[in-house]
Amino acid sequence: MQSQMETFSTTDDSTALFPLPYHGHFSAQREDIFIEDEFPLAVIWLTDHPDLGLHTHDFTELVIVLAGSARHMTDEDEYSIHPGDVFVIPPGVAHGYTGCNRLELVNIVYETTLLNLPNTGLMRFPGYRALFTLEPAFRSHHKFKGRLHLPLQKHREVNQLVRDLQEELYHRKDGFHFICLTLLMQVIGQLSRVYTEIETTTSRSFLRLARVLQHIEIHYADDLKLEDLAKIAGMSIRTLQRCFQETFAMSPIHFLNRLRVGNACKELLRSNSTITEVAERVGILDSNYFSRLFQQLVGISPSAYRKTPSSFTTPPSVH
Repeated sequence: MQSQMETFSTTDDSTALFPLPYHGHFSAQREDIFIEDEFPLAVIWLTDHPDLGLHTHDFTELVIVLAGSARHMTDEDEYSIHPGDVFVIPPGVAHGYTGCNRLELVNIVYETTLLNLPNTGLMRFPGYRALFTLEPAFRSHHKFKGRLHLPLQKHREVNQLVRDLQEELYHRKDGFHFICLTLLMQVIGQLSRVYTEIETTTSRSFLRLARVLQHIEIHYADDLKLEDLAKIAGMSIRTLQRCFQETFAMSPIHFLNRLRVGNACKELLRSNSTITEVAERVGILDSNYFSRLFQQLVGISPSAYRKTPSSFTTPPSVH
C-alpha cells in the first residue's frame, strides 16, 4: 500500500517543493532537491516538521534544530533533539523523525566532491573531523552524546549565515555560485570551531582522535609508532586501536599504510622517481616491503600502476 504523502515548501519565499512520506523506508532523490546537477547545494527550511519515516540519500545533510523537539531515528536507535542541536547525516545513512512537537529545523544538503570545496585546511581542523566524521561514525556507540549544541549567540550567527545562503540560492544573481560556496564554508568553519570549544566527555574523545588523524596526515612520511599516536590522543594503545577499528574499520597502522600507499599512487603518476625513491618519500624505507604492501592494497604492483592507474581511495572518506 502506498505511503501517505504531503508536499511541503522549503520556505515561504521558495518555489522548491518535495514529497515527504510519513512512513516506510524511502530514498530522497537528488533531482527533487537540487536545481542544478553541477551545483548540488540546497537549503531546506521546515517549520512544524511532521513525523518522517526512515530514509536515505546520496548527499550530505547538515541539520540545525531551530525550535521544538522530536526523536531522531536511525536504523539502530532513537535520540532526543532540541533547539541548538547540530548533526551531520552522511550519504547512505538512514534516518527519520518521530514524536515531532512543533519541530523547526533547517537542512543544508550538498555533495562535497561535485562542489569542489577546498577541504585541505578543514581536514587538519580537529573540530571539523570530530563533527563531520567521528560523531556520525560513533553515534550509535555514544548515544548521540557527541553532537554539537550551539550556544544561543552562536546559534543566531549561524542561522544568519544560513539565511544569507538561502537568499543567494533563491535569487541566483550574478556570482551566486561563488558567494554560496563562501557562505557554506563559513557555516562549516564556524560549526567546526564551536565544536572544539564544547566541554563534554564524548566531544573531548572525538577531538583527541581527530588530532591523531591530523598528526598522521601531516607526518605520514615519518617513523610513526603506536605509542606516539596514543600519547597524542591521551589514550592507551589498546583504546586507540579500538577507537580506530570502530570508526574506520581498520587499525591505526592499516590507516597509516593506506594513506602512505595513496600518496605513493599520486607520486608514481606525477614523477619519474624510482620505486625505491617513492617508497622513501611516503615513509617506507624497505622497497621490497613497499612493493608487497602496494600489491596487497591496490591489487597491482607499483610499476604496473604507473602504466595503468587503477582506483584507490585513501582513508577516511570525509566531506
